[in-house]
Amino acid sequence: MGNQNHPPEVLVQVRQLRKGFNASGSRLEILDGIDVDLKPAETMAVVGASGIGKSTLLHILGTLDRPDSGQVLFQGDDVFRYDDARLARFRNRSIGFVFQFHHLLPEFSAKENVMMPALIQGLERHAAEDAAVNILMRVGLQPRLNHRVSELSGGEQQRVAIARALVLRPKMLLADEPTGNLDRKNSSQFHEILMELNAELGMTMVVVTHNPELAALMSRHMTIAEGKLVEAC
Repeated sequence: MGNQNHPPEVLVQVRQLRKGFNASGSRLEILDGIDVDLKPAETMAVVGASGIGKSTLLHILGTLDRPDSGQVLFQGDDVFRYDDARLARFRNRSIGFVFQFHHLLPEFSAKENVMMPALIQGLERHAAEDAAVNILMRVGLQPRLNHRVSELSGGEQQRVAIARALVLRPKMLLADEPTGNLDRKNSSQFHEILMELNAELGMTMVVVTHNPELAALMSRHMTIAEGKLVEAC
């Protein structure tokens, strides 16, 4: 169901998003009326101290968690009106995720890990394999396609993770501390790949990070203060 007020130049509209938790008998409002628009290919860093709600916001944007109230409109559709099955299909097709802990399956090869979202989406095995090989080659892992994840370095594993996130060419990439476990050299390489892929694929990108070098590459710099999303100083 489309929203008649959806501007064509906006991919995601977040309206009055609220999320809280009960702790020690009291209610803690983490997100308290978040409003933000994200355009196609736009990049946004969310920075700030731990515990202010950065990951909570990212998980709701990625539909991994539901808000207490408010809307996330994706190309005009209120995605939290979807039932769980439809929401899962939407998430797999339209949103890519990269986390600090890459959540790869160590007993499978790089190629097999990257194929999984495509197979879940219903692609034929040969099409899923072609898509996985293409994106793995793009991130520089052609020599490591058939190596098990457990045989790869930390930097290589994180490149497998971004390849898996992008194998279906999603419209939005969400990253939560993606270089948190990488050394400086691997972090810089990962930053370069991330920004190149953002330009090539035209994906909207939201990154939660404590890394000032990564945040500096984003076009917008935001933080969460008193439950609101505001410009970072």
